[in-house]
Amino acid sequence: MNQVAQVFLPAVVVAALSFPTAGQAIDKTLTINYDSPVLVQKGNVSVSLADFVAYLDWRVPKDEQRGVLASPSRIEGILDAIVLTEAFMHRVQGTDALDEPNVQARIYQAAAREARNIYRERLTNELELDSYEKQAKELFMLDQERFTRRETIDFDHVLIAVDEDRDEVSAMRRAADAYDALIGGQSFAEVAASYSDDPGFPEHRGKFEGIDIETLVPSVAQAADTLEVGTFSVPIQSRFGWHIFRITSVNESGQMSWEEAQPIAERIARERHLSKAYERELRDINSAPMQFADGAVNTILDHYGIEGFGMSISESDDGTDAN
Repeated sequence: MNQVAQVFLPAVVVAALSFPTAGQAIDKTLTINYDSPVLVQKGNVSVSLADFVAYLDWRVPKDEQRGVLASPSRIEGILDAIVLTEAFMHRVQGTDALDEPNVQARIYQAAAREARNIYRERLTNELELDSYEKQAKELFMLDQERFTRRETIDFDHVLIAVDEDRDEVSAMRRAADAYDALIGGQSFAEVAASYSDDPGFPEHRGKFEGIDIETLVPSVAQAADTLEVGTFSVPIQSRFGWHIFRITSVNESGQMSWEEAQPIAERIARERHLSKAYERELRDINSAPMQFADGAVNTILDHYGIEGFGMSISESDDGTDAN
C-alpha cells in the first residue's frame, strides 16, 4: 500500500506589501504530493517510507544511520516520534489556525528554510569533484604554516565510573584496587578489561594515540603535564569518575608531512570550492533590486505598536519614558 501525501497552504494575504494593489493576496501556495509505501497507520496518521527517511535525515547524520537502524526498538521509537508530530498537523488542520496569514507564513517559511538546505545539498552533489588532491597539494605548498602538528601523547587509560550502582566512595576504592594491580605488575590489558567502565572500551581497549593534552578533562590534563613517560598516575578524580593513565609516548610538534596533511588539505580545498559555488548562487539571488512598497517600514512598525525609530516600547505604549 502506498501513500499519496498532500500538503496545501492557501495563498498568504500580506496587504501592506502587495504589488501592485493594496490588499491583494500574494500567491505563496505550496502543494506537495509524494507517493511512498506506507509503513504504519495509527488513527488518522499514516507514516510512509519517505516520511521515515526524511525524519532520519533530519535527526541523524548519514554515517550514523545504519547503527541506529540496527535496533528494532529505535526504529519503533522513530516511528512513534513521526506519528506524534504528524498528529499535530492533523489537529491544527481541524482548527481555524490555517486561516490566519501569519500561521500560513510560518509554515511556508519553515518549508523555505528546508528548501534552502535541500538546494545546497543538491548543488554540492552536482559540483563536488571526485578528487581534491591537486588543489590540496597546491594549498599545502603555498601555506605550510597551516599544516603544523601540536604536541600530542599516546596513553593507556582506565576509567572507574561513579553511577547509580556505584557511589563515590565505592568508585574510589575500586580505583585504588586497579592502581594497586597495575603497580603490582599485572598487565594493563588485564586490569583494563577487569576494571574500566569506559563505554568505548570494546573498541579502543583503553589505548589512545595522538591526543592533544588540552582536549583532556582539566584534572587529567594537569596530571599529564607532570607525569613521567611509562609511569602510572595515581587515581585522579573528574566529573566522569576516577582515572588511571600512563603516557606511553610523546609526539613532538612540528611540520606535517604531506601524508599527514593530505586529508586536512583536501577537506579545506573541498570546503573552499563548494563555498565559492554557494556564494555565486547567493550573488545571483541578491542581484535583483529590493523594491519597497509604499509605507512598508511603517507597516512593520505599526504591527509591533512602535510609533517611530529610537522610541522605547514603554514610550510607544503610554507616552512616558521608561527612565
